[in-house]
Amino acid sequence: MSFLYPNMLFGLFALAIPIVIHLFNFRRHKIVYFSNTATLKTIEQENAKTKKLKYIISLIMRMLFIAGLVFAFAYPYNPEQKLKVDDADNLVAVYIDNSMSMHNQSSEISLIEDARASARKIVSNISPSQRFVLLTNSRQPDNEYPMNQDEMLMSIDAMQTEASPMSFNNLYENLQMIMKRNGFKSASLFMYSDFQDNMMSVDGLVADSAIQLVAMPLKSDYQQNIYIDTVWLSSPILQKGLANEINVRVVNESGKDINGLPVNFEIDGKSVAFNTIDIPANGKNEIAMQFVLNESGEKTAAVSINDYPITFDDTYNFVLNVRPIIKIVELSGVETHGRASLQSVSPIATLFSNDSLFDYHVMNPYRIDQQYLADCQMIIIDGDANLNETMWQTIIDFAKDGGSVVVFPSEVSEHSESSEFSDDTLSISAISSNHEFFSDIFVSIPNNADLPKVYKHVQIDKKHFSNTLSLILLQNGTSFFTLSKIGSGNIFSFASQLGKDWTNFADNSLFVPIMYKIAMLGGQMGRLSYTLGIDKDIVINDLTAFSEGDIRIRDEQGNFEMIPMVEMCNNRALVRLYDELPGAGFYTINKGDEIIETTAWNDNRKESKMKFLDREEVDKLLKDNGLNVLAVMKSDEIHSNDVMEMMIRHSMIWKSFILLSLISLLIEILVLRFWK
Repeated sequence: MSFLYPNMLFGLFALAIPIVIHLFNFRRHKIVYFSNTATLKTIEQENAKTKKLKYIISLIMRMLFIAGLVFAFAYPYNPEQKLKVDDADNLVAVYIDNSMSMHNQSSEISLIEDARASARKIVSNISPSQRFVLLTNSRQPDNEYPMNQDEMLMSIDAMQTEASPMSFNNLYENLQMIMKRNGFKSASLFMYSDFQDNMMSVDGLVADSAIQLVAMPLKSDYQQNIYIDTVWLSSPILQKGLANEINVRVVNESGKDINGLPVNFEIDGKSVAFNTIDIPANGKNEIAMQFVLNESGEKTAAVSINDYPITFDDTYNFVLNVRPIIKIVELSGVETHGRASLQSVSPIATLFSNDSLFDYHVMNPYRIDQQYLADCQMIIIDGDANLNETMWQTIIDFAKDGGSVVVFPSEVSEHSESSEFSDDTLSISAISSNHEFFSDIFVSIPNNADLPKVYKHVQIDKKHFSNTLSLILLQNGTSFFTLSKIGSGNIFSFASQLGKDWTNFADNSLFVPIMYKIAMLGGQMGRLSYTLGIDKDIVINDLTAFSEGDIRIRDEQGNFEMIPMVEMCNNRALVRLYDELPGAGFYTINKGDEIIETTAWNDNRKESKMKFLDREEVDKLLKDNGLNVLAVMKSDEIHSNDVMEMMIRHSMIWKSFILLSLISLLIEILVLRFWK
């Protein structure tokens, strides 16, 4: 046991005071005359031993009372809990959480500035010979190599103030890696954070007793927030001149209802729609706003609200991309070049060949152009295509990447023993009109609707895909039209071919909207937006853009530029970010001066959830997982000039001595009052 103020131990000389009082009894004696003292002598002899024991116990209790107070004021502490800031083999690490939530206000300044000021005091009061590292969510390599005191102070002043959040697991493992890489036997970690609940992940964490942890919880004066959670399109396909809707979900992280909150929708910096929304306390709500795009190509868009003082999540950026043309490939034993021949009797060829919106080709599966296949949105597989296993795998990979695949049964199914074939004439009995696939095809189906007739059909095999739904059923309960979700795409299967001897579906009013919807759902349409700190890869379908020249990522203002890694995979280009983008906004992928694609980036909405761990919860969480926690500071201790004193004041030993003094005083009172 050591003492913070050892000079206070001189107060133990005060123990002589009760001893002197007991040795020299200064009480005056009053003489009382009795005619016969024999009886009194007998009583005195019987009580002398008891009286002496009573005085000894009182003396001991008074000495314990004084000693307890002296030791308590000397601030005893366990030397094993002392910071190793004077050890040459010890690394001093300062973590400053520079996520967006740390920009909330604490009194008159932001939490991150509060943390920066306190960190400077701690570093300044540690020996200049000590080695330091500065840990932030930005993971800047220059700050993660041992620095001297002056370099550390400069790094704290120059640190980046905005970055995506880092989990506690990643922070702890990063410090362990730095210690091992630089040969340090121990480390002292000062951790400045608002300890947002979603960043305190400790699952699978391996505690290291050589790392001393001092937590510095910072609390904002503002614990309420309203933010835009996400946006999505009512129809995933944008068409020139046709109306669409953008849906916006707004979350209210406060204890009061929000009424009439303005929501603004902009495209290319111009306002195109405006609405208001009501949100219940601690709840969420959604609104939809219509828009029409009259030009093809990419459009930058944003939805915004006004919520002070937490503003980093008030805007949601995204990109709207109107494709000039949709590419469709039909795999068949009969091949045409360019657009399908008008002599073809195929209903599919008739539907897509005469529409300028589509680029329709029929190809032999064994002479297919892989590059063209990678850039199309829809693949149709005829029954006579006779695909081998390799080609089927190519089709499945295409669907996983977001493409639409339509499969018609083979002609030989009628004579195949392995297929369940039926030539009974049946009608359509049920359509899953509530499914999202039919959401914009029709509003309702009348009771006397003219539905297709089916003369021949096969049993659709649902064993190959685990997530298969029947969208249209026949009278016998079997499926006529199914949807199988695979990856980010869809595989649609029909139980009949489109020949008139199989079904009159091609002549029915359902045929055109269903086939158009499948084509419009064709994937690889590009993502609306990406999330900072989570998304690292951007998929580009146009491989010709990467034939020559360096690829660079730039922001709109031209203040930032990055050279990413580019990998070719499955006939697509994978643009991989090796470092964080500086912030939310729009970034273009460029080859020279040519813009290949525009991407939108947003901050992680996890930080928008205003749930933080308090001091007691932080202490319990860290200690329950075996971490060497020296102290979890109070808010008024974070700016202390003396680090060691700040640590020792968290020792509980002094409280034990105070308790000893109080117990001693209580025992003395009981002895003097009730021991007769």
